Amino acid sequence: MSTVKKIKVFFDSSVLIAGLASPDGASNMLLILCEMGFITPVISEKVVTEVIRNIEKKLPRCLPYYHKLFKTLPFELADPTPEFIALAQKIINEKDADILSAAMNAEVHYLVSLDKHFIHVDPSALNIKICTPGELLEKIQ
Repeated sequence: MSTVKKIKVFFDSSVLIAGLASPDGASNMLLILCEMGFITPVISEKVVTEVIRNIEKKLPRCLPYYHKLFKTLPFELADPTPEFIALAQKIINEKDADILSAAMNAEVHYLVSLDKHFIHVDPSALNIKICTPGELLEKIQ
C-alpha cells in the first residue's frame, strides 16, 4: 500500500485568477487537487487582495466562483516577515518580495505562479521551488 505525500504549495494570485477564469487549465487542476486533499494551499493577505481587485476589475463574472473557492479550499494564511522580505528583495523586485517572503516563511515545497518575475528567479538561493502550474502538475504526476 502506497501513501501519497501531501505537498504544500504557495499560490500566487495569477494562478488563482487563471484557475477561476479557465476550468480547463493547469491552474484549475491544481485547485481541484487542493480540494481533493493532495495539496495544502497557502496564500497571503496580499494574494487575497490582488485576486479580489483583479476579479472585480477584469472578471466580475468569476466573483461567485471566488467566494466558493475560499469557502471550499482549506487555505493556510502565511505572512511575510521582515527578515524574509529583506532576503526576498535581494532575489526579486520589491513589488513581489512580500509574496516570496510569505512563501519562504510558510516553508512551502513550491511557489506556483504565472508571473515571469517569479519564474526567472534563481532557485539556488531558496529552499522552495518556483514553477508554473503546468510544471508543477508534471512534477507531481
